[in-house]
Amino acid sequence: MIVTALVATILLDYIGSRRGERSYLFATPAPAVAVPAPGTFPSEKPEARVQEKAAPRTIEAALAASLAAAGVADDAVLALKDAKGRPQFEVELPAALYASIETALDKALKAESVRVVGKKRTKAAERTEVLWSLRRPPKQDASIAFLLPAEPPVVAAAGGPAAKKGPRGQVALIMDDMGNSLETLDALLALGRPVTVSILPYSAQAAETARIAHERGLEVLLHLPLESVNNHEDMAQTEGLIMAAMTEPAIVAAFEASYDRVPFAAGTNNHMGSRFTAERDLMRAILRPIKERGLFFVDSRTTAKTVALDEARAMGILATQRDVFLDADEDRGRIRGRLIELFQKARKKGWAVGICHPFPETLEALRTSFGLVDAYDLEAVPVSKLVR
Repeated sequence: MIVTALVATILLDYIGSRRGERSYLFATPAPAVAVPAPGTFPSEKPEARVQEKAAPRTIEAALAASLAAAGVADDAVLALKDAKGRPQFEVELPAALYASIETALDKALKAESVRVVGKKRTKAAERTEVLWSLRRPPKQDASIAFLLPAEPPVVAAAGGPAAKKGPRGQVALIMDDMGNSLETLDALLALGRPVTVSILPYSAQAAETARIAHERGLEVLLHLPLESVNNHEDMAQTEGLIMAAMTEPAIVAAFEASYDRVPFAAGTNNHMGSRFTAERDLMRAILRPIKERGLFFVDSRTTAKTVALDEARAMGILATQRDVFLDADEDRGRIRGRLIELFQKARKKGWAVGICHPFPETLEALRTSFGLVDAYDLEAVPVSKLVR
């Protein structure tokens, strides 16, 4: 019986070992682990596929993206390193603008997994500095220093009221492609700012748009269609297009026909025109009737090769040019940032001209952000104020 019991015990221990259970007499070989070939991942372990994802961007890139998302233009940002080699950004903004972006920046940083661990405000006679201390786990530290220039003191004249501080610069905004919707004109009028209205001559409501805009105090331009280098689809759909192959009498006649369709036009700017504005002879041909009508000219700068502004001034025509396109590409999310870029250019050189189009996103950006012109200590003016 003892022998029988011993044999049974050994047999049961063996069977258990084969089932993967704990064995006292028989060792169970460890299961083989398949080693994936380089660049491959075992399908039964999806967590290994995390390695396929793109590496998170650097904290410098995360900060730059957050500032852009909050509406801070690139040229307001200076990227530096502190004494320990940590990223440190400096941003110069008017105090009112800083207040308007603070919440948006907090949110944008959070989306980049960056925590704001402190905000320290230091005030001096010339400016106020707000230092944001930032951290991204596990051990990435950085900072953003906001430099807020102090407002100059108001000096009172002897025995009289305090002198009024003038604006730091002037900014003009042109809304192109007008004349197809009176609702768009209503949206511009609701801004309460002197936006210049540039009207396509053969648009359905060109004359009515010009009349209402003029009556409500907005400046009117003729948005003159000129031949482009490669914008063939838009050219084919644009009535009244002035082509480079036209004779000068035909160019003048086409201009006169367009001008007659936009009453109250004080000046003109080009619609498209990348081919036309790059040719001196063509520009002189179109500028002659513009001069005869006593109009000013705004070069929309649809090509870097443009000679339009030079030719206009050489002919004694009051003229200026566009500095910033708010919405020239399909990235509508950057409109507010480009509006701020326009304001910053105006602060730096004393004036700037922006051009935009009646897209819903543009109208919304203007509704919510054009008022920041005051925070930048700028005066919004009709574009005629900036021609020379």
